[in-house]
Amino acid sequence: MSSTDTDFDRVSYRGDHGIVDAYIARPAGAGPFPAVLLLQEGIGVTRHLLSLASRFARERYVALVPDLYSRDVERRRLADDQVVRAAPFARAADRDEQLARLPLHEQETIKRVLAWFDKRDSSTYFDDAVAAIPYLKRHAQVLPHAIASVGFSLGGTLSAQLAAAGADLAAGVIFYGTGPVLSAIANVRYPLQGHYAEHDPVTAQVGALDAALHDARKSFSHYVYPGTGHGFFNDSRPSYEPGSATLAFQRVLKFLGEHLAVAEKPTRRDESRAVS
Repeated sequence: MSSTDTDFDRVSYRGDHGIVDAYIARPAGAGPFPAVLLLQEGIGVTRHLLSLASRFARERYVALVPDLYSRDVERRRLADDQVVRAAPFARAADRDEQLARLPLHEQETIKRVLAWFDKRDSSTYFDDAVAAIPYLKRHAQVLPHAIASVGFSLGGTLSAQLAAAGADLAAGVIFYGTGPVLSAIANVRYPLQGHYAEHDPVTAQVGALDAALHDARKSFSHYVYPGTGHGFFNDSRPSYEPGSATLAFQRVLKFLGEHLAVAEKPTRRDESRAVS
């Protein structure tokens, strides 16, 4: 995928569990630029996420999108629209009742996706996300001290887990993800920003998280978007809410601009901070 002012390439890097396929969107020019590690929803690396990477590149960020399902053969057999269609059922308390209202052929497709959801091996996702950080730091177009994670749902949880593990990043953004684990708050080294839907069970945890981070004197700003549901940022999901998504992206850009020290001449800015 490409545009007139960004380059988009398929790349790969090595993690503890093998090769991780990924996509990278880069601004025009040599850089170096700040970077974002974009972490996927449970539905996978979709056209929406790749489009978002290009949006970040147009804002003069290098954007890396690891495919956490690189080694998941069953996910490759499922179409993106099938997974997106099935995603709300994975969270539904009355899943069986909702499925029973659908045509039989659609029930079978959704059940196949839900079976994949239930049996995924999630043990590799965090390690694959961690391994993306040194890949970005070594990239010729990236300012190694100016990298942030931005994650959604599954990826939002991973973004929080990276912070709780003391990852070598400059900032982290969490979209409707859980965590970080309160017992690991002391490990957080950089500012966090959270974006949550009003009608989402995950949001009930935000108060305790905010209090714990505040008590530990960590930087955490968060927003709850009225009338929204889980996945409101994703324009391919039924829960998409364009007004809230636009506002959230503006807030993310402001946050990243503040904490990644975006500059028109990043090399000069980098040199000026070298002794700090």
